[in-house]
Amino acid sequence: MFEIYVICDNTETEQIVNTLPAAFSIRNLRKSPAAEPGRTRVHLTADHQPGSADLAEPWAHIRAVKAWLDDRNGRGPEETALRLLKVTEEAGEAAQAYIGVRGQNPRKGTSHSAGDVAAELCDVILSAMVALHDFSDHPARLLADTAAHRHQRLTALTAATPTGA
Repeated sequence: MFEIYVICDNTETEQIVNTLPAAFSIRNLRKSPAAEPGRTRVHLTADHQPGSADLAEPWAHIRAVKAWLDDRNGRGPEETALRLLKVTEEAGEAAQAYIGVRGQNPRKGTSHSAGDVAAELCDVILSAMVALHDFSDHPARLLADTAAHRHQRLTALTAATPTGA
């Protein structure tokens, strides 16, 4: 168990508080005004989240895949386009697996499981992570920032929408 103190701008407080549980198992969290105007002090007692080191592993794998692809296929507009098309190909395979779960192809019947769909969705995500490298110098940071921004929007929407409406 350990303690963390963070002093941040008021505008960043909720993003920081919402991000901490991904890395830490939080026992006690308190927020209070900091000495400087417009800043908040966050104090928490926490333990390491079990398996939190594994969260960075997909990006290490993606960097290795990208380096391998760059070495093998080169770089350029055509390779960028093909990496984008790979995302679409994998999305098609996820759709095909779901059709197999539903048994919608009378010739094949029920040919896939929910696990097959999940595996194909992981392939979609991993392919998108590879493609993202061609559009951002810091893809992991961009993805994390985008997810945090979307979370803020969702929080605002759910707070504004009455329950049961």
